[in-house]
Amino acid sequence: MTKEIELGVFIPVGNGGWIISTTSPQLPASYEYNRQVTVLAEELGFDFALSMAKWRGFGGPSKHWDVTLESFTTMTGLAEATSRIKLWCTIHTMVWHPAVVAKMIATFDQVSGGRAGINLVAGSNPSDQGQMGLWRDLDHAGRYGLAEEWITVAKRLWTEERVTHHGQFFDLEDCMSNPKPAALPPILCAATSDRGFRFTIENCDVCFMGATGADEMISVARRAREVSAEVGKPTKTFGLFSIIPGETDADAQRRVDLYNEGVDMTALANRSREYGQDVPQNTTAKRMIDGGKTGLAVTKAALIGSPATIAERLAHVVHEGDIDGAVVIVPDFIDDLEIVGREVTRELAERDVATAASMSGV
Repeated sequence: MTKEIELGVFIPVGNGGWIISTTSPQLPASYEYNRQVTVLAEELGFDFALSMAKWRGFGGPSKHWDVTLESFTTMTGLAEATSRIKLWCTIHTMVWHPAVVAKMIATFDQVSGGRAGINLVAGSNPSDQGQMGLWRDLDHAGRYGLAEEWITVAKRLWTEERVTHHGQFFDLEDCMSNPKPAALPPILCAATSDRGFRFTIENCDVCFMGATGADEMISVARRAREVSAEVGKPTKTFGLFSIIPGETDADAQRRVDLYNEGVDMTALANRSREYGQDVPQNTTAKRMIDGGKTGLAVTKAALIGSPATIAERLAHVVHEGDIDGAVVIVPDFIDDLEIVGREVTRELAERDVATAASMSGV
């Protein structure tokens, strides 16, 4: 049976994009470049664009992510540059007060004509937020406790005229927030633990999943479905996929070899050190630390090859994991995104995975 999925792009708001190397495309962390990427994604039929929130880079010869655009304002600006594609900003619950975000989202909702969404992050990197004095030293359960209170307050402000709330993390007294968004914004959350899944399924709309390979992605996606059944509430599952395309498998591998030759070991070590401060239950931190040990700029989880090879591997994960969406990162967000949007989606359609991009005829 044909599986319909949503297709999104994780736009490169940090310099260097998603590959920590001096020999990979040195993407600028500029609004103009990200505008080009997002407009192209809309033209190709992508369903949504997502941007990360990052406050501190990893240095090294590549100066990886030493320059980053702020997520919320970037996506609001992109709303004026686009007309159809959904736009998701990233919000750290430790950084932003829910009452501030409630009004910002209502404004974003108006600017975008109802296309605004949130990627909610309960934890992340202690150095990233700690440099501003905003990191809270909470254990795994505590972070989701804060996130739960955060989203409860935000939803009340989006739907109630006045909110009084005295909780563990936030205090509001007769708080008013107008205007309201036309509807509650869709929310995704990156979680792979059962506690994270429960938070996401109970409070959000999409489980956003990363993994070290196809087997893990399939396993995590299936577990999300199991937790969803236990909670008694449906959820969507979106997987994050790094794609390195080439005309042939050999061409794509040559690109990977080149990027790995220029791997920035200093930046990788800095990333591992910063995430190494985090709690053991944080699976994202564990992946970052393990990635630093490999000494590779492109991890083995990447989908590498011709459009047909990439589509074959991606279709396998989509069908076996029953995944509802794919979030794509690539080395070059113009040429490579065109290949994904035109050629890979066509190959996916031949493997019973339908996307709006493949049906658009672009």
